[in-house]
Amino acid sequence: QGRTLLRRRLAEHWRTIPDDAPVLILMSGIAGGSHDKYLKHFMRGAARRGYRCVAFNCRGTANSPLTTPQFYSASFTGDVRAVVDEIHGRWPDAKLFAVGWSLGANILTNFLGEEGESAKLAGAVAMCNPFDLNACDEALRNGFFGAVYSRAMAKNMRALFAPHEHLFQGLPNYDNALVASATTVRDFDEAVTRVTFGFDSVDAYYDASSSRLSVGDVRVPLLVVQAKDDPIAVTDAVPRDVIKGKTTPGLVVLVETESGGHLGWTAGSEAPFGSPWPDAGAMQFFEACRRGVGATIGNRSDGRSAGRGDEADADADVKRGAEVEADVAVEAPAR
Repeated sequence: QGRTLLRRRLAEHWRTIPDDAPVLILMSGIAGGSHDKYLKHFMRGAARRGYRCVAFNCRGTANSPLTTPQFYSASFTGDVRAVVDEIHGRWPDAKLFAVGWSLGANILTNFLGEEGESAKLAGAVAMCNPFDLNACDEALRNGFFGAVYSRAMAKNMRALFAPHEHLFQGLPNYDNALVASATTVRDFDEAVTRVTFGFDSVDAYYDASSSRLSVGDVRVPLLVVQAKDDPIAVTDAVPRDVIKGKTTPGLVVLVETESGGHLGWTAGSEAPFGSPWPDAGAMQFFEACRRGVGATIGNRSDGRSAGRGDEADADADVKRGAEVEADVAVEAPAR
């Protein structure tokens, strides 16, 4: 009954938004969902600017039920494609955008690369994208913070999977005992993800699912924001050469901050609470793509970047870029 009331109120709210209002799809990280605080912070900021916001929950997350023996993965983009197609069908006159964090950023980038020129999005932002899952897996296994994160995420993934495990009984190579004993993300991927998606090994799954392979095929403006001290989406995994050497249509902007950890950037103008400061630059990027006026990240003489925007609070946040390095300076074309 509570969910029915929520859906009714949401439908009533959406009817107050113009049909051509921009739509923003938000994709959280591993084991996350529409309840994540960083997603909610970004959503509030976008809603204030007139965006229709849609939180994308991967299968089995955020209390969503599974009806088939398939969980989500870093390479499966079918659900994202279905959501984008549904939204485009409902609001054909609206520009569509998407933002993804961590695993959600990897899935989003893979989706954009697969879609190429057929992508229905007018722009996208990826934050803390792991890019090379084998390299990031090594960091999870060998680094202290990575190991702590991996154990915590494995626990969360087991909890998400538990209500649905009966659906997977009888699948070839599936062993429930391996799921129960999974103490790391790699263990869980060995027990569930690799098996259900048909990969011969976890390493093969990680290699095939890494968005470093697809970012060069992206054909829409994409802003990538990474932290150099990220213990999960490690800096060595970022495909800088691919991004810098990209000559195909669809501009990719890579911004790397000196600090920030894994989705750990400090609050911006809403400090000590509120959205992380890179959110302001991400919204500027979306607004530039939306208006078709161009978005430039200009290099100063010291090699660092400063953003320009229409709103004072966004200016203040981006000017904190004493720690921001722009690897690519581009202008987003009108779409």
